[in-house]
Amino acid sequence: MNLPFIDCTMARPLAPRPTVFSAPFWRELAQGRLTTTTCTRCHELSFPPRPYCPRCSHDEPEWVELTGQGRLYSCTRVHSAGGSFAAYAPYSVGIVDLDEGLRLLTRVLPGASALPLDSRVQLVILRHTDGPLFVAGPAA
Repeated sequence: MNLPFIDCTMARPLAPRPTVFSAPFWRELAQGRLTTTTCTRCHELSFPPRPYCPRCSHDEPEWVELTGQGRLYSCTRVHSAGGSFAAYAPYSVGIVDLDEGLRLLTRVLPGASALPLDSRVQLVILRHTDGPLFVAGPAA
């Protein structure tokens, strides 16, 4: 499932440092797909993607695609930000429960930060000048 894109004119506030293992995640995100790993033994999903299973320690994960759909579990607004995040303030950060059962922390677009908790949200990919990041937005 391809996630929607929003183009940004700024660099990412804190650029990730991709590794050999995480490179597929960033490559797929740039193509509009949110992926993670699942254990080939016990089928536990993990996010962020991991080279081993957090449940059974098996070290042969498989990459799977996620829908990027979920519910807003929590949200807060950051008014005073330092360092590379200062240019983005004020901004919202939230916890999203994905439909696949994963919980993740992400920035939240202004339109979604006003939503009541437990509202449906969809992850959106921000195409920054130096690469992609995902954020939560209102469900379509």
